[in-house]
Amino acid sequence: MDEDEKYNTKENGFSPEGSLPDINKNKSDSQKFQMDDFNSKESEQNEVKGFSPQEINHKAKNHDKRMSAVTDKLQNLDEGGSHKNGTITGSDHKPVGKYNGAIGQANQYENNLDNSRSGVQNEKNVDDPHEGSQAANEILYKERRRCPRCPQKVTDCINKVLDNHFYIIFMTIVTLYALFGDDLRILLSPKSGDPIFWGFSVAAMSLFLLELVLASFAQKDYFLGFYFWLDLIATVSLITDIGWIYNEMVGGGDISANNASQASSLARAGRGARVGTRAGRIVRLVRLIRIVKLYKNAHKALEKNAGVDSDEITAEELQQIHAKNDSEKEVEKESYVGQKLSDLTTRRVITIVLIMMFSVPILSLDTYIEEPTSFEWGLQLISKFDDTPGHPGYAQSFNTFISESDSTRNPIVSLNANGRTFDSTSPTLDELRTIEVLVATYDGDRYVSVHDNRKNIKVSAGLGIGRTIFICLVLTIAAMFFSNTTNTLVIGPIESMIKKVKKIAKNPLEAAQEEENQALARERLNKNESEESKKKRLKAEKDGLYETDILENTIVKIGALLAIGFGEAGSAIIAKNMEKSGDVNPMLPGKKCVAFFGFCDIRQFTDTTEILQEEVMVFVNEIGEIVHAIVDSFAGAANKNIGDAFLLVWKLPDEDTKWSSEENNLTVKPTIRAGQTAEMACISFLKCFGGINKSRNLYKYRSYEKLNERMPNYSVKMGFGLHVGWAIEGAIGSDFKIDVSYLSPNVKLSDEFEASTKIFGTPLLMSGDVYHLMTDETKKKCRQMDAVKIPGASGIFHLYTCDIDYDLIEVEHEDKAELSGDQKKLIRVKARLKRDREKVKMFDGTFKLVNLFEIDEDLKVMRQPFSEKFYEMYNSGFKDYIEGNWEDARSKLEEVENIRGSPDGPSLSLLGVMRSHNFKAPADWEGWRDLEG
Repeated sequence: MDEDEKYNTKENGFSPEGSLPDINKNKSDSQKFQMDDFNSKESEQNEVKGFSPQEINHKAKNHDKRMSAVTDKLQNLDEGGSHKNGTITGSDHKPVGKYNGAIGQANQYENNLDNSRSGVQNEKNVDDPHEGSQAANEILYKERRRCPRCPQKVTDCINKVLDNHFYIIFMTIVTLYALFGDDLRILLSPKSGDPIFWGFSVAAMSLFLLELVLASFAQKDYFLGFYFWLDLIATVSLITDIGWIYNEMVGGGDISANNASQASSLARAGRGARVGTRAGRIVRLVRLIRIVKLYKNAHKALEKNAGVDSDEITAEELQQIHAKNDSEKEVEKESYVGQKLSDLTTRRVITIVLIMMFSVPILSLDTYIEEPTSFEWGLQLISKFDDTPGHPGYAQSFNTFISESDSTRNPIVSLNANGRTFDSTSPTLDELRTIEVLVATYDGDRYVSVHDNRKNIKVSAGLGIGRTIFICLVLTIAAMFFSNTTNTLVIGPIESMIKKVKKIAKNPLEAAQEEENQALARERLNKNESEESKKKRLKAEKDGLYETDILENTIVKIGALLAIGFGEAGSAIIAKNMEKSGDVNPMLPGKKCVAFFGFCDIRQFTDTTEILQEEVMVFVNEIGEIVHAIVDSFAGAANKNIGDAFLLVWKLPDEDTKWSSEENNLTVKPTIRAGQTAEMACISFLKCFGGINKSRNLYKYRSYEKLNERMPNYSVKMGFGLHVGWAIEGAIGSDFKIDVSYLSPNVKLSDEFEASTKIFGTPLLMSGDVYHLMTDETKKKCRQMDAVKIPGASGIFHLYTCDIDYDLIEVEHEDKAELSGDQKKLIRVKARLKRDREKVKMFDGTFKLVNLFEIDEDLKVMRQPFSEKFYEMYNSGFKDYIEGNWEDARSKLEEVENIRGSPDGPSLSLLGVMRSHNFKAPADWEGWRDLEG
């Protein structure tokens, strides 16, 4: 049985599948505890659903106790062991067992509770919807208004139905019928078809009423809310579309052939028709309230498509809101303030438009008083002749009234003139609705005429459809118009600021770089913009910035400042640190990683500081700008600025690291990417020498009289040390001051190597660990300088350098200091984009960095003195030095200086060591020596 299987058995507390150890095994009953809460994701979700602030806190406390117990049991499995990524490791860091399932569920459960706790405020904030996170505010605010208590499962089921896509479509169709159905009935259907439409209206009213009740029970912030009252009015207004009820309410009576001969019945029907006509003017406006239901359904559909549900937020959604999603494909959601303001604007527009529409008929004289019609004057004329018995004008006026009426838009249907009657054969009274007849009366019930008013009623129905559509457009356009200005001037900038703040909190460097990329895009667009666009842009710039724009720009600057302060590595570490609680917590453990550490130092800095005084800050920053820019272009990151020194880091991904049992620590895995990174670090330092010596900004210090008095022939010089190894990265400090740094002996060694450059007379010194990762072609450009033992460090260090003579570089002609801040920013953005493109080629090996020695002009110039003959002679002499043949080594190393034509620092250093022993190797010489300062 191998070691994994040995520990993966029930005897040792593990199931055969490698699940959670049986921590209750061999324990007393008082020590046992249950893990039921971790066994099912479903039970985990059910616990979080229906939460209250008290329940969340209670569950959190219980969960913390359980998690603490789990941790204690796992630590007792093997003293000094640890567990990570599902693998339990012992003190020797070898895997001793696997577990899955329960621990993963436990961690998920912990995340769920953390998210819930961060979203739900304590009791004192429950009544304040402006406290706490957005999702929690909405939940607490909506809990205030909810109809009778209903079990959570029932409300969830109801909400699933109400939010179902097909249900929304169906209710939209029903709402459209409620808006246009009655007008279509008058336009398209005869009187005999009315019962069918009335049946549809009954069904629509029932559905609206059912939806009203269900929403009141299930949806938060609905019962007795704005939409509740509008839905209620819209539902009740459907009574006017149900003739069985409405005709009885207005008292229209029955206009039919059976009672047409009775003048009193006709008059009574006429009065009912007039009442119905007046009421209809109000009823048609009441119907417009149903437009709100149409808007509500459309709004709900848009929310569903956007993945937002403003009426119901479950525990899972709460977790999603508070989770820090690393994916850039995260769906953008409207801000809480934007939702509320948009909703309030729409409500007010609806209210104002409906009030205005209602005010028209209510404040019109026609609603209360009807002017006499020509038909009433005709009936009066008939009555004049009727008062004279046997007058021949009576019959003539009777017939004239009938014939003249037929030529109008309201042909006569029935006439009763003091007992003398007339009834039309087409149409008949049976074919007309109550609202389709126009009744004229005179002298009480003695003279009554009934006319066909269908043409006007159909025109009115058509206008009603047009009015409904027009009001829909008015509401939509008005809501958009009123919201647009607010969104443009307030909500848009606020949401943009929130987005920027979240990006800064997530990763300050990434946020700053994104802003720089956008600036580059704007600059390119400005080059290609039309004259009209250019005029608009210049006008906007002339008008000045709004306060929101100033605030947004300030946030961007704060983010850029954070990115500069923390650096690339620091930004990622701080963002990771804040993920747990939302605040920077310095009392968290760091993370072990492997990286290349470069330490560089400005020579003669003390003397320079004494002379330059206040100007020394500019001096250091000018050097830092060159070094940081070049290192960044070679995928490195500036980590610390320590007065006259800079710490530079090339962090390796986990895929390029491995555990070394020999060193009992993390080491570099010899991958293509690791090798390319080693070469990038080395070449970037060589480029730094070139950049410093050709900089016109730094060239001016050569002519400083005081500097030359103290240090003749002064020029800016630096030393670089490069090493690779493990380190602990993390936040260091307290709540008062915090820095992000790397702690490791390897960081200190890079400093030691930099200091040793003064001993060996070379500007660059790197360890053998870096050298051995390089390709053979690049190794040929380097040479070993010595093998030493450094005080305080274990092992023998083989020291290498890559030769250059930076004094051969000429000063550049262009003065980049004259560039504006925006121009420098664009140059930096373009350089970073170029770096990202080339980094892909470098890391996959398609581009060989050694080629830079042949194509880069600065490197070619600085490498001129170092020929193949030079390296052959030096390597031969160094070999003799290591083997103890110091007399032979002496002659060869002295010849090296002749070949180079100038003093060679490494050769002089070795000659000095051998000279101190009279060029005879010590008896105990093993090819290395103790490094002395």
